[in-house]
Amino acid sequence: MASVDKEKIKAEARIKQKQAKEKAAIAKRQQNKSYFEAPEPTGDPEIDCEADLNALQKGFRDAIKREDKRFELATDSEYWFCVCFQTREQKEFLLKALELFEEGDKYLDGQVVAEKLGIKLPKADVPYRTEGKIDKAYLEFVD
Repeated sequence: MASVDKEKIKAEARIKQKQAKEKAAIAKRQQNKSYFEAPEPTGDPEIDCEADLNALQKGFRDAIKREDKRFELATDSEYWFCVCFQTREQKEFLLKALELFEEGDKYLDGQVVAEKLGIKLPKADVPYRTEGKIDKAYLEFVD
């Protein structure tokens, strides 16, 4: 196969991959609940306006609660601990004995460590923000 054909196939594959990612991101955003759920209209403008405003206020209050929780999760620094030894040799001896040395010698994934030790951690549902502001200068480096 000619190198031109290979490059064309690779370019098409990158385009398809990008489209699939964009489609998945759109689907995920569409699954998110609306921040405002309008109540059923009664036909009385006064009652409907008041109900709409109350629902909108509730939506804002709920959004503030969600953002507070997200911020707390994003800035919480109490998810790690430090273990110290008297020498580097002691540290490396323990990591090798636990078959963790290949995972790193300073920062280790707690889930990997727990798995190696036979410990089942409680499930954690941490809502990472997958979309957000992207510096346009970096976009040229992305396929």
